[in-house]
Amino acid sequence: MAKEHDNEFKLKMIGLSDFNFTVTDHYITSGQPWDGVTTSTNNKGTTITAKAGRKASKETADWFKESIKNGSAIGCQTIDKLPTKLNFAFKGTMSFSHGGNSYLGENIVLAQGSTAGSRNNWWIGGSNMSTITDLPAGILSIIAQNFNQGKLLKAKVTFTVAIGDVSSMSMSIISI
Repeated sequence: MAKEHDNEFKLKMIGLSDFNFTVTDHYITSGQPWDGVTTSTNNKGTTITAKAGRKASKETADWFKESIKNGSAIGCQTIDKLPTKLNFAFKGTMSFSHGGNSYLGENIVLAQGSTAGSRNNWWIGGSNMSTITDLPAGILSIIAQNFNQGKLLKAKVTFTVAIGDVSSMSMSIISI
């Protein structure tokens, strides 16, 4: 029997505020419940909660890959470049404030899969994301996407996976 879970994904960044993720599309394994996404922000970052069932399928991973097109993705607790099976995936617009500035990023795709054992790992990707190479020790992978900052300026927002993270990533901003 399909069961709905509160699937939590944390984005860590001190000073983050007004975080929102507006879902524009989603895909979930057939027969699984989906009740949307909520967010909760504190002084250490934000938690995105997807209220959904957990049953991995190739079809959900295919939807994720199609949604990021020729962009990039990273996953927690994996060395794979792309997922082969996922429980659910959703795409949308991420907005937040930090240091007195507002940021907006579009077509960001989040998803949950599973790793060896019973851990549910998270993925982030997008058609406009690119992977950063030559990483320091202890960092598994970093991905970046351009965000609009204010009316004219742009910034790169990076998402970093550290070794051992399964359901969280660090987030940082690089002004460009």
